[in-house]
Amino acid sequence: MSRVLLLAAEKPLPLLEPHGTRTLSGGGVTVAAPGFSVSEHTYYQAAVEALGFAMMPFRAELDLIACEDDLRCLTAYIRESFSPGEALELWSLWVGDGGGERPRVRRCALRELDMKTLRFLCEPQYEPDYTGDFPEGLISQICLTVTV
Repeated sequence: MSRVLLLAAEKPLPLLEPHGTRTLSGGGVTVAAPGFSVSEHTYYQAAVEALGFAMMPFRAELDLIACEDDLRCLTAYIRESFSPGEALELWSLWVGDGGGERPRVRRCALRELDMKTLRFLCEPQYEPDYTGDFPEGLISQICLTVTV
């Protein structure tokens, strides 16, 4: 199972090279990784299409984690790329076995996009698996619609 973070919109999206580097730690290992970026949607593109979710037509991949720096970069990117009144979708999609079948949909205004909301998008959310195949539950598909 793999996760894809997407930004979807009704218009073409400007790409953005990685913003600096970030330090990631886990399992006793610390690595430097590229920072926030917006790139062409290529990762598991066919698997995302196979999910069959109604999405805005123009899509780009996000390199985004739930941290203050990425929140600042994301909100700055949205302010620079969208006009007041426009909406965009932020998607957290799990492809492969174990992903939910329907997206959990939330809406917020750009001014309400905070760390709690970013964690909701970036950190796995679980829903019951009534088949019993996934005891921890299915990982929720997330769609966060943001209005500028």
